[in-house]
Amino acid sequence: MSVAAFLAALVEEAWAGLVRARRMTTISVLTIAVSIFLVGVFLLVVENLRGLVETVRGETSVTVFLRPGAGSEAREDLARVARDSRLVGAVRHVTPEEARARFSSWWRSLAPAAGSLTTNPFPESLEFDLLPDAARSEALPGFLRNLAAHAAAEEVQFDVEWIRRLRGVVAVVRSGGTALAVILVLGAAFTIANVVRLTILLHRDEIEILRLVGAPEFLIRGPFLLGGLVQGLFGGVLALGFLALAFRALVWWSSRAQENVAGLLGLRFLPPATAALLVAGGLVAGLLGGGIAVRRRNLA
Repeated sequence: MSVAAFLAALVEEAWAGLVRARRMTTISVLTIAVSIFLVGVFLLVVENLRGLVETVRGETSVTVFLRPGAGSEAREDLARVARDSRLVGAVRHVTPEEARARFSSWWRSLAPAAGSLTTNPFPESLEFDLLPDAARSEALPGFLRNLAAHAAAEEVQFDVEWIRRLRGVVAVVRSGGTALAVILVLGAAFTIANVVRLTILLHRDEIEILRLVGAPEFLIRGPFLLGGLVQGLFGGVLALGFLALAFRALVWWSSRAQENVAGLLGLRFLPPATAALLVAGGLVAGLLGGGIAVRRRNLA
């Protein structure tokens, strides 16, 4: 028998075993899919939090709200202080009208209320775009104090601590997701092991006959081990499909909301490498579960 014919027979036997125990196989695949799906949710949260951190780090800016009546000379002096700090890459002057237009664009549900006011409540401001490494600079706190002490500054808005805390949240969620992934993959592996063990019981007579005729152990164990891999593969692919559907539903729902949360947060799906890792997790669970099930004492 050629190698190709041998492998084809092995796959056919493994598939036949799964079909015979199709109810248990279906339960096993769904259990794996739910486990991998939960891991995928954690990975998706981490991916979007990481993207938010990158966006915030790349677009951090200091906003200085000016006192009423601050003239152009005061604005220019503030801009000079910012440029002299060597922490600022760009300076923007935001008029009260531009501030109201931004508010109406970002929060469309409140735009009519903002437009109905007889006076404009939004203050004039200056925005300073920080350079990429400015948030980590030791000179940043002193720079912020200088801005706050300026006579034209009503309030300075910038909190570097919340960026650091956000990074800490990403690290905690990543660690929790890793621990959860290990637990759920082990649970899925034991589910597969039980299903494969039941399949072995259905084929006990055939196993005894194969041993009597001197069949190699690989031929005896191979179909059951391959059956575990197939269950893990199906479970991983199904979990990835569920995750993609759930993500699309979330984006669709948020895009229909008046504030378009998806657009504001820049939601994104898992990159291809991470998505492949989810399917690989199902395969690992299948391999582990099949390996547990085909131990010698189970085939004795």
